[in-house]
Parts: sequence; C-alpha cells; structure tokens
Amino acid sequence: MEFAGFKFLLSTMISLFVIVDPLGSSSVFATLTKDMTAAEQKRIAWKAVTMSILLLITFGFVGQAILSYMHISLNAFKVAGGMLLFVAAFRMIMGFHDPEQLTSEKSAYKDVSNIALFPISIPLLAGPGVLTTTLLFTTEASHVLDYAVLIFSIVAIQFTALACMLGAGKLARIFGQSGIGIIARIMGILLAALAVQFVVDGIKAMVF
Repeated sequence: MEFAGFKFLLSTMISLFVIVDPLGSSSVFATLTKDMTAAEQKRIAWKAVTMSILLLITFGFVGQAILSYMHISLNAFKVAGGMLLFVAAFRMIMGFHDPEQLTSEKSAYKDVSNIALFPISIPLLAGPGVLTTTLLFTTEASHVLDYAVLIFSIVAIQFTALACMLGAGKLARIFGQSGIGIIARIMGILLAALAVQFVVDGIKAMVF
C-alpha cells in the first residue's frame, strides 16, 4: 500500500510538473507583467495560483460526475484526454507557447486586471491539459490516500509555479530564454509519451 501510494505520488508530481511547466510559465508571466511593479506582479501571481488550485481540485472531484451524466466512459475519456495532451505536447515541442509570441499579441491582454485569470491561470497553470491530467488521475485513485496525494501534488506544483513566477527575473538570468525553451521542449517530449500511454491504456481497456 505504501509503495503504491509513493508510486502514485511520483506519477502525479511528475505529470503535473511536465504539463504545467513552471519554468515556461514563468517566462510568459514575466513577458505579460514586465511593465508592472513588483507588488502588482506578486498580487497577480498569487491570484492566478489560488484560482488554479481551486479550479483543478473542483474539476477533479466533479469531473467524474459530469462524465457519468454525459454517459462517457472513463476509458473513452482516457483516449480523448490522451489525444488532447498530445496536442498540448506538440505545441510545447514546436515552441507555440514561447513568450516571444506574446509580444506581438499584447493587444489581447490590455485589461491587465484580468490576466491573472486569462492567460496566466487559464490556459498556462490550469488549462485543458492540466484539467485533463487531473481528472485522469482522479479516475485512477482507489482510496482516500490517493485523493490526498493528488491534492498535495496539485498544490505543490502550483506553488512551484508561483515561486518560478515570482523569481522569473532570476530564472531568466540563470537559464536564459534559449535554456527555458529547451527545457520546455524536453517537457513536451515527456508529455507526449504520457499522452500516448493514456491512449494505449484506454484502448486496451475497451478492447480487452
């Protein structure tokens, strides 16, 4: 039981870290808030992380009820979720979320009071890929300890993202934009492998 709990903890922590990508998210955060004061950046970062945690935990626990209401099997959701995660992974690998791409789209974020929700919380910290991953792990939880582990993982990864956002300037100096881009692509490859595994497990369960 203890080994299974540790294995579930390791799986959730790594998977959520890969899909949230705290380093990459911090680069986007720095780009969107570079004209703000340190106090404003801190307020927005905390607000985004708080909303993301609440959203992920809520969706994780009500998601199965939604699937049941819509008569969607868990295995079908695994296949669909895996495909969605693969798309997210492909975008990470191809660099579609590089912060440089946002500089030409600042007009989309003129209302700085709402950037904590969009695009920092959704889709960076709690986007479709993270929501899907959370729900997939919820469906794999078999007892109370698993649910506690999942909640711990969600909070831990979101606070990791918070630390990265608040220290975005230091991280940029340490890794550089090129280094952060390389890390994001490595994370994308790992996420692609995870997505394929979800699809394979879902199809295998439906066929056999």
